Amino acid sequence: MIDLVHRLRRIAQMAGDDRRRALEDAVRADPRAGRALLEQHQPREVAAALMRLCAALGFESLDHAARLCAWCRLLGGAAGLAGDELDGLVLGAQVHDVGKLGVAAGVLGAADALTATELDWIRMHGSLGHALLAGVPGLEPARELVLHHHEYWNGTGYPEGRRGPAIPRAARVFVLVDSYEAMVRDDVAYRACRDHAAARDELIELAGVRYDPELVALWRTIDRARWEAVAERDTRTTWAA
Repeated sequence: MIDLVHRLRRIAQMAGDDRRRALEDAVRADPRAGRALLEQHQPREVAAALMRLCAALGFESLDHAARLCAWCRLLGGAAGLAGDELDGLVLGAQVHDVGKLGVAAGVLGAADALTATELDWIRMHGSLGHALLAGVPGLEPARELVLHHHEYWNGTGYPEGRRGPAIPRAARVFVLVDSYEAMVRDDVAYRACRDHAAARDELIELAGVRYDPELVALWRTIDRARWEAVAERDTRTTWAA
């Protein structure tokens, strides 16, 4: 069986001793997460455990993940995803940024423009998350999303510069949702949030550039009040230990 805690420690060490110690403290403080990572019986429990650890370490929040999951279910359903494919999308939304465990806090929270080296470090997080999840039962579709969640329709994304339909469908759904959430979220101190109208205009403008144009067209058919309500309600799930 894969020793996920050992893998997490190794990746955390890339960001320094403080990050590794913080990870160990977070695992001790959340015995439910520790058990899920050790036993790996249920993919949902493993994904939730990893998301709670990300939140405990301060580089993502449970509210952020909950909004992504809710919007992925809405858009994924509109796009015809169902069963394992839709589950993989939602699990991937929970763990998409787990590779940031290996990126130093000063880089993740930088308010100024990143250097080329720092940008490369940030861009490594998808590959790190992909490596972390290798061989974890039931998380194979989520693992592919983790690798490709920054690929853009026109091929300008990373890490592989995939273009159009060569990007897995779940990742194409996720990048639209993640971009929207990044624009409207108000819990990031170094970035001003936009209103829903501005976010909507940008997604429409970048259809066929960053985003799958067919998915943008499907997204536009979703009831706006239902979509925007996700940002307003308490979307937290039972991920708390």
